[in-house]
Parts: sequence; C-alpha cells; structure tokens
Amino acid sequence: MDFLGSSITRQDVADDEDLFRRVTVSNWIIPESDGSTRPSSALYKSTSPDISVDIASRTTPQTSIQDALALACISATEPKKLGYPVVEAPLPDNPAHALIKGKITRSHARQLAQKSTWAIPPKR
Repeated sequence: MDFLGSSITRQDVADDEDLFRRVTVSNWIIPESDGSTRPSSALYKSTSPDISVDIASRTTPQTSIQDALALACISATEPKKLGYPVVEAPLPDNPAHALIKGKITRSHARQLAQKSTWAIPPKR
C-alpha cells in the first residue's frame, strides 16, 4: 500500500523529466550576495518519508505554483543518482503529481538544492 492507502503500482518517472517543487516557506529561499536567490536544502527535507513534486511535462509552472512563494525545478535524474526513486503518484486534482521516495539525508538535500534552478523565482 502507498501513502494514499492504494495498492496501485506506481510507474517510475523517466530520467529526462523535469520536476517542479513548490517553495511554500520563505526560509527555503537563500539570498546570495549578488542579490539573486537560490533554493535552500530545506526544500528537499521533510518530516514525511517522501517529497511531493510535479512532473513538468504534465503541467505548467503557473498551474504548479498555486499559492507558493516560488517554484524550483530539478531533473528527475538527480534524486535517482542518489538512490531515491521518483514515481508517478497522480492525485484527483493533480495528474502531474509524483513523489521522490525516501527520507533524504542532509548531505543529499544540499546536493539536490545545488542542482535546482528556479522555474518561477521568488518575488523581490
């Protein structure tokens, strides 16, 4: 059974897919000395065992961001290279939904944040 209590088998997300991660907390945005910002490693830490993302090819940044502060983007290959499966987990109101499976370590969260870019940057 998965996190929704379903026994549906989840499909792996293709390596060439990009993933969107909503930035919902302001401390997930790190200001840089040049005035730019970058995603914090906290973006990939969670108290739950999985990280919720959207598959970019199945949505738009404007749809994915909802009421978040910003929208980060990372290739599905990045968590996979670190040993975290990325699986489809569509929801009734979000067919683009997927999960990065597993509890991400602090070191791995830093690496994922370094590989992330802004799909929609935070407003200044």
